[in-house]
Amino acid sequence: MKIAIIGAGATGLTAGWKLSEKGHCVTVYEKNDRIGGLTSVVPVGDDLLEIYYHHIFTNDTVIIDVIKELGLEKDLKWYEPSNVIYINEKIYPFTSPLDLLMFKPLSLISRIRMGLMVIHAWFIKDYLAIENMTAREWIIRHGGEECYRLVWEPLLNSKFDFDSDKISATWIWNKFKLRGSSRGKNINKELLGYMDGSFIKIYNKMAERIKANKGEIRLNDGVTEISKNYDRFRVRSQSGTEEFDSVIFTASPERLSYVIKGMGRQYLDSLRKIKYKANICMILELSESLMPNYWMTVADSDIPFVLVIEHTNLVKNHKYGSHIVYLSRYLDITNELYGMDDESIKSLFISGLKKIFPDFKEEWIKKYHINRTRDAQPVVTTGYSRLIPDVETPMKGLYLTSMSQIYPEDRGQNYAILSGLEISRRFPAVEE
Repeated sequence: MKIAIIGAGATGLTAGWKLSEKGHCVTVYEKNDRIGGLTSVVPVGDDLLEIYYHHIFTNDTVIIDVIKELGLEKDLKWYEPSNVIYINEKIYPFTSPLDLLMFKPLSLISRIRMGLMVIHAWFIKDYLAIENMTAREWIIRHGGEECYRLVWEPLLNSKFDFDSDKISATWIWNKFKLRGSSRGKNINKELLGYMDGSFIKIYNKMAERIKANKGEIRLNDGVTEISKNYDRFRVRSQSGTEEFDSVIFTASPERLSYVIKGMGRQYLDSLRKIKYKANICMILELSESLMPNYWMTVADSDIPFVLVIEHTNLVKNHKYGSHIVYLSRYLDITNELYGMDDESIKSLFISGLKKIFPDFKEEWIKKYHINRTRDAQPVVTTGYSRLIPDVETPMKGLYLTSMSQIYPEDRGQNYAILSGLEISRRFPAVEE
């Protein structure tokens, strides 16, 4: 079978790898000039670095198994992170349950309630029972008003912009569940995984397998139209038009609605109901270390980013020749910040960095990179399960598999790869 895969991110490359192994003729279309999607890399020093921050958890068993299958197990290393939170113009440890008990910005009763809220989340099995409640309502009910106002309200606002009051309790529940299960039996210790040489090693290996199986990956070849004539699909891209037996679309549902032809208005409207938030991520290559920690959550609405991640405080095996810091901000694409030029964003982010770290000097910056993506985070509103489109579209042979459909799980490489594996299982192997 001749199959077109739209998108050379984790899902598309996984699907292409597995389908090409089954003997199918695979063509992967990618609008950008490099593979990997959100795990695309830039050269830094003598190494490669993802344009957006990444790590995996010990319970991300799908990606761990794929790493082993691709013969890359020796490159996967595990590290113990140190996490902090910036709140009320001060930095507090925020890694273990003990840190929570000692968290002075909250009253003792609020600390206890927040800890009980997290534990309560670990025991929730039926997420549909809470999906019609907002995250705000759920946090206030279980953690209290002070807990929500000081910690979670600024974080939800910086993650979902003006949609923060619509976010389902299921989304925040999943965050607590994920972090709890990644600790294993030692509740005070968390381990995060990272690949020597970046996660792009996984996707480069998949691309090699696709090409070895006579598949094709077309970079700088964005798809502009998908249509069907009887039992054949016509895919129009920047390089021309080609026919296929089946199409797998791995970008957002809204993107599909703008390129598919011959679908009813009702279906197209349903695809557009799922919204995404964009992300701006600035990478700083510094001559000096910014902080002793890996991860800083910024719970302050006056700071223009929500995360400060000093990547080189987690990853030990690297050849960057610099201290690497990510500054991340989620926002709606209508936010004026998203349209600012790189220099303006740099200036704004650096001013925020100086508020947190008064000793920071701009002379430390050896180089910076600013990356933007429109579809960074699905907006998980109340009643979200009723919005999710099926993987099989009404047009037989056209499949949609995206980060918006892995609910109740949140975005991440583990689930992107799982989506690619699952879609590939829908196609039987070619008989010789």
